[in-house]
Amino acid sequence: MRRVVMGHNDSGETQVLSDTDIDPITIALLPGATVHRMWELDKAPVLPVTTAQAAPTGTYFPGPDGLRFGCITIPPGLSYEPPADVSASDMEAVIAEADAKLPGMMATFDATRPGMHTTPTVDFVVVLSGEGRLRTDNGIDVALRAGDCVIQNGSAHGWFNDGTEPFVFWYTLCGTD
Repeated sequence: MRRVVMGHNDSGETQVLSDTDIDPITIALLPGATVHRMWELDKAPVLPVTTAQAAPTGTYFPGPDGLRFGCITIPPGLSYEPPADVSASDMEAVIAEADAKLPGMMATFDATRPGMHTTPTVDFVVVLSGEGRLRTDNGIDVALRAGDCVIQNGSAHGWFNDGTEPFVFWYTLCGTD
């Protein structure tokens, strides 16, 4: 995915600060899924912006006043269940990889309910393509399709794709106090 960052030069004129492709993040724990971490702030933004932000270095979820903007693709049939043929030591390596690539994400998941997680954020989600569902901690499923918008207020949830096409959505995660 391409990221174009606009801002200002030292004279206050608009300029392109960065125009680059952002590589997807993949992890063995979620085969076929991709995450594009497009823009991340750990404190409230200040204008004017005169430099493009470097690659993400912080935790996947923002703290208070922080935000994250990106895209997730969930392939059809993704299972959140660990493969039965994976040894305990291999599973430790898979989890370590996930923690390294998406710091803090694994800590948000509920080990008793595959795919379910709770984050200390207000999330704004827009479905770009495909069809999927949002599942709540009490088993309510909300069917989603392209153009749908979800505002998630720190509640337990999971994203699933039972369809035949990738389920793609954009998100903005806002850190809370």
